[in-house]
Amino acid sequence: MESYMEYMVKKETTGKDKAVRGICYVVIALVVVAALLFGMPILFVAALILGMVYRYLIYPMTDLEYEYMYCDKQITVSKIMAKEKRKDVATYDLEKMELLAPANSYRLADYKNREMTIVDYWSLSQDEDHIPFALIYEGKSKILLDLPADFVKIVQNNAPRKVFFD
Repeated sequence: MESYMEYMVKKETTGKDKAVRGICYVVIALVVVAALLFGMPILFVAALILGMVYRYLIYPMTDLEYEYMYCDKQITVSKIMAKEKRKDVATYDLEKMELLAPANSYRLADYKNREMTIVDYWSLSQDEDHIPFALIYEGKSKILLDLPADFVKIVQNNAPRKVFFD
């Protein structure tokens, strides 16, 4: 019997994201003011181009949602940018997964001194009881995921010796 589940979480807007947005607003406003003061139509065109760059490139990267999907013994992570663009960013096979446990679990101690790349698909939620799950994949990657307990339970049903809640 195969299981299927989807879960979506909005990534918290960081101070860096807010700063980037603010700088973009200020730059565009300054170009518009300069166009009005100096009467240069080329500056209006520049402001329009800057606005389009902001709208289609910068804003989507600062307004993210992650969707986690479990199907056919695979966890797929998708990134949704500005509620418009969807991109599958990774697929993790349960056969290659070594461990799935809360990021503060003692079970991760064996992996602490290993050279691993850390991939972050966590919402950055600031709740005290909200802890991301760490997925150790092929011994090379540590992936931080924002998974609810029922999602993890489905994964545990298919890989009981690899998934833990402590």
